[in-house]
Amino acid sequence: MEEREDKKEEAETSSGMVEEVSPAGEVSIETLKDELGKKEAECKELGDKYLRALAEMDNFRKRVAREQSESVKFANEKILCDLLSVVDNMERAVLHSREKKDFDILIDGLELTMKEFNSVFDKYGVKCIESVGQPFDPNRHHAVAIIESESHQDNTIVEEFRKGYVLNDRILRPSIVSVSKKKEETETKQG
Repeated sequence: MEEREDKKEEAETSSGMVEEVSPAGEVSIETLKDELGKKEAECKELGDKYLRALAEMDNFRKRVAREQSESVKFANEKILCDLLSVVDNMERAVLHSREKKDFDILIDGLELTMKEFNSVFDKYGVKCIESVGQPFDPNRHHAVAIIESESHQDNTIVEEFRKGYVLNDRILRPSIVSVSKKKEETETKQG
């Protein structure tokens, strides 16, 4: 008798609902079929949820990839729009100097255009690397010549061939420079 009650209790707790138990302690086939149908419906519902979540994740990945591609494609748009006014002023300076045949006007126009360029550079954090008279720094300068000099300390930049620039403390391009080297004493005595 206790055995039957234990089996009935087991049947109640395992599925969470009261099941019909025969006097021999077995669960009826109808109850098992109902349970199976409920579990199949639950599995189908979970499968549908999984497929929807998978489709949403795939759409999210595609959207992020598309947005990233657009972002890279148009990343320079703002700076390029700001540089268009510089180009406009250069075109005006060339046109005006052709009409007037006056080089002073051309030089004035170029100087104004350089000021405008520098203001756009400042706006975006681009700075010129100071070189002449500074100690040589291989991270900021590229030496193409060594010049012997009595008037400069060793490894001092004597001449700048091309300006270098930094963008927010990151080197855009190094300055191309010549660097001083002290004349050796033996050479000065011989000469």
